[in-house]
Formats: sequence, C-alpha cells, structure tokens
Amino acid sequence: MSDPLVPRDTPAALQSLRELPLPAPVSYAPKTIGWLLVALLLVLIALFLAWRAWRRHEKARYRREALAELTRIEAKLDDAATRATALAEIAPLIKRTALATASRERVAALSGASWLAYLRKTRASFDDECGALLCMASYAPAERLGDVTPDQAKHLAQAARDWIAHHHVEA
Repeated sequence: MSDPLVPRDTPAALQSLRELPLPAPVSYAPKTIGWLLVALLLVLIALFLAWRAWRRHEKARYRREALAELTRIEAKLDDAATRATALAEIAPLIKRTALATASRERVAALSGASWLAYLRKTRASFDDECGALLCMASYAPAERLGDVTPDQAKHLAQAARDWIAHHHVEA
C-alpha cells in the first residue's frame, strides 16, 4: 500500500522517513524561586507606581475643578453685562484654591498687599496691574468694574489660570 502524500518516483530508502516529532512546548512558568521573587517584585513596583499616580491625580483634583470654573468665568468676560460679576468671581476662586492647599490660618485672613505677596510667593504670575485689578474686583462696586476693558479682564483671567495651574504648595 502506497502513501498518497509520497510521490511514486521517491526512492524506497526515503519513503520510510517520517517527520521528527516536535518537543513539548517550553513552559513560561519560572522553575526557580528567584524568578518568582523577581516577578513578585515587579508586580509590587507596578502597583506602587500606579498607586502614586492615582494619588497625584487625586491631589490635583482641586486644580482641575478650579480651572473648569475659571473657564466658565472666562466665557462671561467678553460680554459687558456679565463682565463685572465674572471679575468678582475670580478673587474668591483663587482664595478657595489657595485654601485647598494651605492652612486656613495662613491664607484666610490675607487681603490686599499681603494677599498679593502670598500669590507672588507661590507663583509669580500677578503683575502690578493684575494685582490691583484682583484687589479691586474683590471689593469694588459693579459700576466701577464696568470700566474694566475686555483685554484687562482677559489678562487677569490668564494670570489666574497660570497661578491655579502652576502654583507651588507651601509646606
């Protein structure tokens, strides 16, 4: 009986050859305790790094929320009718952001020049014009805030955005 897979003109000596069996697949499971310890160490390092990244993300939540609120406020700066209320919202937003990171005793009582000094110490983004406008927006009546130009308002909002996004937390 002839094998249908072997051609007829194959010599008899070659017809009896068969394929060599393949060895069993190599297991990827470590065979020694050392590799198990290395794998365990790598998993622990990965978990630690993931935990630190999650913690850093959670610690920066106040920044993300403040920046989202500032974006909402900035949308109202172009309209002359809502500019005064939007400007008045910037100072309390910055104060709440500062209170999220610093002690209440350290930040809550600050106002005027001492408040600007604190803001400049934690991030030097408030120049004299922005500082004066920030202080004025905190306490001035709405009629006086109506005189603020859209460019001045946007400059203040940009300084506030820079401070919120990049201020350093005092220890």
